[in-house]
Amino acid sequence: MRLYLLFIALFTLSLPSISICQENDLSGFEISIDQDNFADIIRDTVEADRNYAISLRLGFYGALANHDYLGLPWVRKRVDGFLLDKFLDNSGFQEESRSHNFVFVINGFSPSHISNEAPEFQEALDQGYQLNGDHPFSSFTGFRSTRRIQGIKRIVHSAKAIDLAVNSSFTFGFASFGLVKGIENLFGGNRPNGNLWSRDPNDPNPTGQAMPSPFPMFMYSLSAEAVVWQPVKKVLLQVRPELNLGYYTNIGIGLDFGKVLNVEKHVDNLSYTDTNNPGTISVNDGPLGFSLVAGGTVKAVLYNGHINGIFGWNKGHYYGLGDTKKIVAEAYAGFKLQFVSKVEFNFSVNYRTAEFSGLISRNPIWGTVGFKYLLDSPGEGCYD
Repeated sequence: MRLYLLFIALFTLSLPSISICQENDLSGFEISIDQDNFADIIRDTVEADRNYAISLRLGFYGALANHDYLGLPWVRKRVDGFLLDKFLDNSGFQEESRSHNFVFVINGFSPSHISNEAPEFQEALDQGYQLNGDHPFSSFTGFRSTRRIQGIKRIVHSAKAIDLAVNSSFTFGFASFGLVKGIENLFGGNRPNGNLWSRDPNDPNPTGQAMPSPFPMFMYSLSAEAVVWQPVKKVLLQVRPELNLGYYTNIGIGLDFGKVLNVEKHVDNLSYTDTNNPGTISVNDGPLGFSLVAGGTVKAVLYNGHINGIFGWNKGHYYGLGDTKKIVAEAYAGFKLQFVSKVEFNFSVNYRTAEFSGLISRNPIWGTVGFKYLLDSPGEGCYD
């Protein structure tokens, strides 16, 4: 009996200790922008792939971002409890830390030409271009609540364990608010200011948003990051499954690879700032931190409100399900720099295959620029 108790004690002591970190009230602030002209440095000509993506994300990180008075965290907690938490509790997952963020998002998409006053527009018309054969104007304005859990997942019947992070988000807002036009014009660089966002039936080339009037939209998103290979210290390969339900409805699988910050256990997905891509904060433990990463995702798409509108409930420019590409691929490459554990700058170039079968079928490229002000102490981003 004594030998048995001694064996149990030694076995217990041999297990790695898992301490759950407590999150600070405020961990940092973020501003992130998507715009086509940020990727012009890699284009042969600016005229190619002229317009496509617009986005502005403003947010904060910390325990305050999970407070019920913000509304969306209350909804996300209920959905997480029903769909996710019990599964994690019974799966052998050992939590190490959790973090939250809350963001305001304006994002949209546009056809190649956004102004009928630019000389290039008339030239394109003379060559057979049609606005209603290109990507619809579309936009979303709203808020997103995100929770991120990091920990260790032990493999059944094995001594192996993998670093695993699980993200869940709930997004709510409205299509077709007028703010996106101002964001596109503000950060559009040398591109003409768009004046075709509003539909004019008297125009010989009428267009407008896929949903002409404001319409409520929501989405619940799940994603995970599992590190499957670490050839050298702080160089990681991770698998990233994801599921989105709502105005995006799709399922995807991605891979990310690259050199991460000293304190990171996962690759920070530095691609675009759309609502299905959560942000993270990690504070490097040195005066200068550097990360260089790249990744790709393949998605099976069931519904995309930016392309499909609300199927016949409106008179906007949209594509039916039969004209929507069922498989869409995305890729990105980017880097981030942290200075004195207080300021972070990130930049990425993003690519997406064609999303629909129309007269204008293209593979858009755009750029993302982001800044974060960090309030956490260097390390894991939490305190014991």
